[in-house]
Amino acid sequence: MTDNTNHAVVVGASVAGLLAAAAVSDHFDRVTILEREVLPPPGKARKAVPQGRHVHALLPGGLAAIEQLLPGFQAELVAGGAVRCDSMKEIRFVASGHEITRNAASATNVLASRPYIEGHIRRRLLALPNVTLVDGSSVQGLVPDSARVRMAGVQLSDQVLTCDLVVVATGRAGQLPAWLEALGYAPPPEEKLTVDIRYASRHFHIPDGYLGRDKLILIGAEPGRPRGMGLFAQEDGTWLLTLVGYGPEHKPPTGDAGYLEFLASVAPADVLAGVLAGEALDEVVTHAFPASRRRRYERLGRFPRGLVALGDAISSFNPVYGQGMSVAALQAVALRQALSSGADRLFQRYFKASRRIVDIAWELAIGSDLSLPEVEGERPILTRLTNAWTEQILKVAEHDPYVAEVFGSVTDLLAPPAVLMRPRFVWRVAAAGARPATARSTRSESRLESRRAFRRATANRTRPRCTTPNHPAAKAMNTPRGGGPSCGAKDLQRGSS
Repeated sequence: MTDNTNHAVVVGASVAGLLAAAAVSDHFDRVTILEREVLPPPGKARKAVPQGRHVHALLPGGLAAIEQLLPGFQAELVAGGAVRCDSMKEIRFVASGHEITRNAASATNVLASRPYIEGHIRRRLLALPNVTLVDGSSVQGLVPDSARVRMAGVQLSDQVLTCDLVVVATGRAGQLPAWLEALGYAPPPEEKLTVDIRYASRHFHIPDGYLGRDKLILIGAEPGRPRGMGLFAQEDGTWLLTLVGYGPEHKPPTGDAGYLEFLASVAPADVLAGVLAGEALDEVVTHAFPASRRRRYERLGRFPRGLVALGDAISSFNPVYGQGMSVAALQAVALRQALSSGADRLFQRYFKASRRIVDIAWELAIGSDLSLPEVEGERPILTRLTNAWTEQILKVAEHDPYVAEVFGSVTDLLAPPAVLMRPRFVWRVAAAGARPATARSTRSESRLESRRAFRRATANRTRPRCTTPNHPAAKAMNTPRGGGPSCGAKDLQRGSS
C-alpha cells in the first residue's frame, strides 16, 4: 500500500482473525488484534468457540493458503504431532452413501484438533514484531471520520482506538450489520438455509489393528438417513469421534449406550468394533448449529472506506463439510492481494474476490444439504440438476480414480466446480453409464452387522472400564448398575439416554 499504512485493527482472535492479521501485517506498521474473551494458553479449548471441541478439517486448499501466509506452517504442525494423510488409502470417505475409491490420488491432509491448529497460528503470529494481541477487550462499535465515509477507529469500553483499517472477524453472530446501521449504512442482504445440525463428540483410545491404515473416517448423511459420523486421528495419539444428526429426531444421545447405539446406526462394523474395544477418555460434549448463513457485502453500493470483514462474519457453513477455517484462510490471502493494490476501492476488490471463494464453498454445502429431503428449502431447477449430476459423479467415483481425484480437488477447495463440466471429465462420468453399484448394499450390510454387534455388546452387561485418571467415572465403577457416570466403551451396561 502507498497510503494509510500506520495501524490496522482486527476484531476477533479466532482462526479467521489471526489469519487476517497475518495478511495485513505486511502492509501496516502496527497490527492490533482485539479479542473480548480472555484467551487460554495456546492449544487449550476456548469457551467462546464451543465448536472447537468437535472434529475439524483443514482442507488442502485452506492449508495451502495458510502456508502462503505463514511459510513452514504445515511442517510445524506435523513436527508437533499432527497426523499427516498422504493419500486416499488412509482416508475412508462415504458421501451420500457412496464410498470413494481408495485408489484416487489426493492432496495432503493434516489432522489435528481445532485448539491445536489455532494455537499454532497464534504462536506464529505473535512472533511477528508488529503484531499485538489484546484479549479481554470488547469492541463496542465503529468510529468513522467526520464525513462518516472512512474508518477512524473502534470504540472500546473506555477509549477510542484509532486506526486506518478495521477487519471484522467476530464470527457468525458478528455485530457488523448493526454497526453499519448505526453509522447510517444499509446492512447486507442475507441468505440462510436452516439445517438444525446436532453434534456429540468424545475422545477415545482405540487399540491398533482395528482401523487398518485409516486415519480419517467420514460417513456422511444420505437421503432417508440424515445422520453421519467423523472419526479423526488427533495430535496426541487419541481419536476424536463426532456423531452428527439433522433435526431433533436424529439428535445424537449423550449417554453411553445411546451414544454407541447411534454410532452403530451409521458406522461400518470395523469402526464400531474398534470403538467398543477402546476406552472413552472424557464425557460427551454437544454442539448445535441452526442454519448456514451468508451476508452479501459485495452487493452493497455504499460501504465505509477502511473496513472489511472475513470468515464467519461473511459466511458460516454447515460444519459437517469442514469448510470454515479453509475459507477464512483463502479470504485472508485475497485480502493481502487486495491490499497490494492500495487503499482505493479496497472493499470492492476484496469483497469481489471473497465472493468467488465463498461461492464455491456455499454451493457445495447448500447443494449437499438440499440433496437430503429432510432439509427444508427451495430447490430451483439448477439445484436439482446439479445434485443429479453430483449423484452420478459419486456413483462413478466409487470405482474410477480419475473422477474421484477431480471431484476431490473441488471439495478440497483446490479447484472450482467448473472442472466438473470439462469435456474429458463429463465423458468419463457419462461413459461409466449404469454400471451396477454394489457398494451401497454392502455398506447397508455393514451397518446391519454394526447394530447386531451393538446388541451383543449390550446383552453382555458387564461394567465398562475407565482408565482416565481422576475421572468421576472411575469412582462410579463400584456403584450399582444404573448409578453414576461411565466413560468406558469396552462393554455397555445401560440403556440409551
